[in-house]
Amino acid sequence: MKKIINLTKLFFINSSREFAVPFWTIIFPSLFFLLFTSIFENIGNVENMDFKIGVYYEQSLQGIAKNTFDEVFSSSQFSNTPFTMIEYDSFEKGLDNLKKSKINALVVFPENFNLLNVKFFIKDLEVPKLKVYYTNENSSVYAKNIFGVFIDEINTRMSTKGEGVPLTVKEEIIGMDSSQPYRYRDYLFPAIILMSVLTVAVFNMPFDFSFNVEKGIFKKLSSSPIKGGEFFVSFLLSHIILLIMSLIVLYIEAYLFNVSTNIYKPSFIGYTFFSIMIILSVGLFLSSLYKNMGAAGAISQLIYQATIFLSGFYFDVTNSPWIIRWYVYFNPVTYLVDGMRKIMLGSSISLVNILVPVIWMISSILIFSLTFKGMVYNEK
Repeated sequence: MKKIINLTKLFFINSSREFAVPFWTIIFPSLFFLLFTSIFENIGNVENMDFKIGVYYEQSLQGIAKNTFDEVFSSSQFSNTPFTMIEYDSFEKGLDNLKKSKINALVVFPENFNLLNVKFFIKDLEVPKLKVYYTNENSSVYAKNIFGVFIDEINTRMSTKGEGVPLTVKEEIIGMDSSQPYRYRDYLFPAIILMSVLTVAVFNMPFDFSFNVEKGIFKKLSSSPIKGGEFFVSFLLSHIILLIMSLIVLYIEAYLFNVSTNIYKPSFIGYTFFSIMIILSVGLFLSSLYKNMGAAGAISQLIYQATIFLSGFYFDVTNSPWIIRWYVYFNPVTYLVDGMRKIMLGSSISLVNILVPVIWMISSILIFSLTFKGMVYNEK
């Protein structure tokens, strides 16, 4: 145990000696989070969005109510509004599409809503409330608010047909049990955590291994009292300590930026450490591929850039061309960042968020175990 502690300390000091290591692992992710939040937090304004509103009629509209709604939605006053109405024949289908972000909001006209026609004559008549379902995504909240403008216009037009008939709306948030929308900073935070882990797995670990191979460290290790298991445990612990330091800095920054409190949930933290173990195991696999420092630098840059931009870190990539979309579904980081975001939204993670990363971890460790001896034999 003493050997492991001393080796861990040695590896940690050695890997942190150069400024580039703590900069890219700790400082750069924090600066990146600050930069992207500042740039993209408010970029999704209404003028740049194309909203899709699902509509479900429990009973078809008739009379004055139907005519008024038709007049408003076809009015030239709203002709330039980026608003598309999609009618559903099933409430369940519309709600499912809302949860999958295929639509931005779902409006339900309840049964007996046509009583609104009679309320002109019977003031005490109770009319069922129009229901609007939306999520905590910014685009969904915007769509809900824009639909509120339509409702105001409908109330105005109906008041000209007789006495004022207040049209009431019942709103219901689907997803997170929170009063604030799902902001870009919430969307970005899991990606920044994984970016820090990727820096260690794609750069730090392979570079250290390549350096050890070039200097013949592994062959010298066989003639020392240090066992191979102790060496690798210390090697991994030194990088995990660096990542924990990075997480502490990111969580402090998240607190200052008022990121969703769901990041403090045990399930989110547990899945974060699960993600760290997955990506570090992939780092071992990558370490076994490189024969020298030059190869490590070139291939690591390619893998790193492809992964952070084709894993849905900063924006949705599921609609990218198939020539590059295969990488979206192939790499495990796509499923890890998706799982972390589902936990932040209060949703359950899917089997694929566990299964695909675990397959990668098992395969990576197996390949590394089989190729490690070859790395040692190829040492100078």
